[in-house]
Amino acid sequence: MTDQEKLQVFVNEYSQLSHSTIANISELNEDQLLDYVEQREYIVNEMKAYRSLITDEMKTRINELIIEESIIVERMLKIKDEASEWLEKRGNIRSQQNAYQQPYSANSAFIDYRK
Repeated sequence: MTDQEKLQVFVNEYSQLSHSTIANISELNEDQLLDYVEQREYIVNEMKAYRSLITDEMKTRINELIIEESIIVERMLKIKDEASEWLEKRGNIRSQQNAYQQPYSANSAFIDYRK
């Protein structure tokens, strides 16, 4: 297999990975999106060795894939925002609980003055 053919295989893998992720984007959770990112990173790193062999047709195809991936980026940002909101709510709840539940020292004395 020539280097040009290897590069074409990587471009095809990248295209297939991107299209399958976009097709199932509404069903994917954060772990599955992380898997996508790791697989994509592997493919891109493998393609770097053949950078000088990329044809104009391949460049066009890769650029189209990058544009299509904006759907994936939007989903990732939505998940990030949801997590941020959850953390903010959790922080608010924790601060409210801390205001009402004061921790007491184990060696402290409690004195009740009744009148």
